[in-house]
Amino acid sequence: MELGFLNAVYATGGPYACAYLDTSRDTDASERTLALRRRRVCAELTQQGADAATVDALAAVAGSDGEIAGRHGQAIVAHGGQVVLTEELPEPPERDQATFDALPDLMPLALQCAPDIRYVAATVHSLPGLQGEPPDRLEVAFQAGAWPSSTVAPGDCHRMRGPAVGWSEGARPIADRVAELARRGDAEAIVLGGIPWARNVLADRLVERWRRRLVTTEGDGYPAPPGRALMETELAEVFQGKLRSADLARLDLFLARRTSGHGAVEGLTDVVTALRRSQVGALLVNEPMSFPAQAQVDAGATPCDLPEAAREPYGALGFHAGPARAAVIRAAVRTGASLVVVPQHQLALDDGLGALLRYAGPARTALFARPAHR
Repeated sequence: MELGFLNAVYATGGPYACAYLDTSRDTDASERTLALRRRRVCAELTQQGADAATVDALAAVAGSDGEIAGRHGQAIVAHGGQVVLTEELPEPPERDQATFDALPDLMPLALQCAPDIRYVAATVHSLPGLQGEPPDRLEVAFQAGAWPSSTVAPGDCHRMRGPAVGWSEGARPIADRVAELARRGDAEAIVLGGIPWARNVLADRLVERWRRRLVTTEGDGYPAPPGRALMETELAEVFQGKLRSADLARLDLFLARRTSGHGAVEGLTDVVTALRRSQVGALLVNEPMSFPAQAQVDAGATPCDLPEAAREPYGALGFHAGPARAAVIRAAVRTGASLVVVPQHQLALDDGLGALLRYAGPARTALFARPAHR
């Protein structure tokens, strides 16, 4: 998964007020419960030293996602009286969290956004006809998204209709529109559900490139609840335990390098060392995370008297001291590393962390081992 969407958070500098809240709307008492959660989070931030303007800015957007049905959460980061990030969480946090620190802990947010598989979901359903008569028209609803973030941040839902009689030809322009949406969104899969015979006809009308990426399901997932993704349940079944193709390639390369002992490291100490050198191409994180949130790491021995632009070769622009989770994810974002989230039962990493390196470093690169020519 690419982490560029988090880069703007760090542009302002700290300190940051960071909050994770359960903003679910699944009971009649949800609004009262949310108001209590908001007050507790704001009180905790104030107690930690956050200024009133920043706390007020965060409170103003906490729970502002009332249009989203069901269980979900919200991640908010504020600084200097302004909100710099608001993201919906597909799953609410186990408990509300609030921190005021030099670095925001964006690791829980990044983990919830993974694996970030781009897709198009499409479902075929019938439109009701006159009373007592069979339906004579079919409708296809289709929507692009990135799983699982789109669960609670869906894109536009498109609809196209055609007659049930002559569906073989009527499905063709609809299949072209679905394929075009998939092409524009660089989708890795088209997930197709709905009425089986009509769904199969639509699948046959897709060009071969997209038929190879097609997944059919028995459900239809229509209509979606307010603020939720089309075919959410079906998508969860399709993408359970899956990685993006690019991340799967990174994981395979990590495993190969891990075996050879060259170009891959694991464990908090070695990963932090590689991040300080801007050496990490892909950060691997186990879920659930193995290292505690309160673990601290320092910034290393970077010359502090250098101007900021000159510190980049030392990794200083990417790595700051602080809580390990917050420092590690910031370094990954600022140095352009990608993130691969791997279930612990699939691949257990030391401290739950690994890194696929961009280069091996002077001590392990043949070029630097050659004797100098005089």
